[in-house]
Amino acid sequence: MAVNGGADRRRIVVFGGTFDPIHNGHLAIARCLRDELGAEKVLVVPAGRPWLRDGPPVAAAEHRLRMAELGIEGEDRIEVSDVDVIRDGTTYSIDTIQDLREHYGDAREYILAVGSDAAATLHRWHRYEKLIETCTIAVIERPGTPTQEPASLPFEVITIRGPMIDLSGSEIRLLYASGEVAAAAKCVPQLTHRFIIENRLYQ
Repeated sequence: MAVNGGADRRRIVVFGGTFDPIHNGHLAIARCLRDELGAEKVLVVPAGRPWLRDGPPVAAAEHRLRMAELGIEGEDRIEVSDVDVIRDGTTYSIDTIQDLREHYGDAREYILAVGSDAAATLHRWHRYEKLIETCTIAVIERPGTPTQEPASLPFEVITIRGPMIDLSGSEIRLLYASGEVAAAAKCVPQLTHRFIIENRLYQ
């Protein structure tokens, strides 16, 4: 599907994840989604209890939410939503989209941003068929990840070539845990870094 960057489309892009912590790679992706898709806004949505993750997030949901809020401070048309954090139970994308539709209304186009690796397994997601009826899928090509051709996916998608910033939350948490604070500080927004230090996260 071609990208139409028209701002009159009233597009809301949903960018979910654990954000444990939010880092500069996440911000680069959010900016890319906003600009490439001509979005009214990009919603950064920290997961409450993500069902696909092997283990629970390291930081508590309220800390991950606050780190994200601090991380996007000053960004144009990028906001943080607590929709998944305040909901009881496991985080499923279909619930996220439906809750956002109830909040923002049906006049907007809702785009769910996923990595290319996640797109290949979307058929395993909770209520997958309803999900792809409810929103458009934008597949972000990630550094070092083989990209499945959109034509081979069983649904229509928008493909976005993501920024080549190769960071991972697990590597950043390890930097903090090992005392390499200066190196970790280069990977995350300044206010997020300050919050991590003040709350002794990942130590």
